[in-house]
Amino acid sequence: MRLAYVITVFKQPEQVARLLDAIWHPDDAFALHLDAKASPDLRMRFEALAQGRPNVTFVDPVRVCWGGFSLCEAEWRCLHHLVTRHPGWDYLMNITGQDFPLRPRRDIIADLASRPGTNYMQVLDVAALPRHFRQRSAWYCLEARDRLLRLPIPYLPPRRFRNRWFGSGWHVLTRDFCEWLVATPLMDECRRYFRHVKHPHEAWLQAMMMASPFRDTVDQDNRRAIVWTHGSGNPNILTIADLPALERSDAFFARKFDESVDAQVLSIIEARLADPGISAPGITGVAPRAARA
Repeated sequence: MRLAYVITVFKQPEQVARLLDAIWHPDDAFALHLDAKASPDLRMRFEALAQGRPNVTFVDPVRVCWGGFSLCEAEWRCLHHLVTRHPGWDYLMNITGQDFPLRPRRDIIADLASRPGTNYMQVLDVAALPRHFRQRSAWYCLEARDRLLRLPIPYLPPRRFRNRWFGSGWHVLTRDFCEWLVATPLMDECRRYFRHVKHPHEAWLQAMMMASPFRDTVDQDNRRAIVWTHGSGNPNILTIADLPALERSDAFFARKFDESVDAQVLSIIEARLADPGISAPGITGVAPRAARA
């Protein structure tokens, strides 16, 4: 089995180097997106990470605005590149430069191989969630000067698919589903519609999954470990204090790490991943973000 990675980055090339060292394998494929706002010097430092790794590619950058469709566009460019330029991989995972693996590649592959054809994605019916989730698509939104603006213009629903799903923006997807995304004309409408929605990253692929022939292949566990502070809208920075919880999990990746806050936790996880005699760390029992919103 071969894996493919979509990796979105915008800072801390040294930490991203640690991430690549932890997950790189010659049989896999890696598409990286660096925010177009990055300085030429920062871009050179990131691109140096691909030296000696011919399966690592930087896609054409977009200027990413938090909460806007530009993050989806960055992921789409990576996914499209991996589908059209890298044959043979079986599963795709999207991560950021502040994620880190909690299990070695062999364990991830064994887990995926035990349930072939499964797509790991959180998909929740937005009708069962608090009202503010439904309001995300009620008004027309635009990205302007690196900000997402909500205009006082009602936004009509899409015509050819239903925008009624919500979930985490992190997933593990089969190649078959990714190839369907690239081939279907429905994806063009999806990209046009979600370009004017608030936080589309937590709904666009859910909408496509539920409109696809793969809707019955979904496992709600997206194999991620994220700890949210109630009401913050952002994940906690994981530190050494989280290590006992990390050691109890079977998640593939955790986020979010910041070596400027706590580098020791990354060092411990790196050591355990490198030593086949030590159980891989992880985190478990984390409630879905929507349940705590």
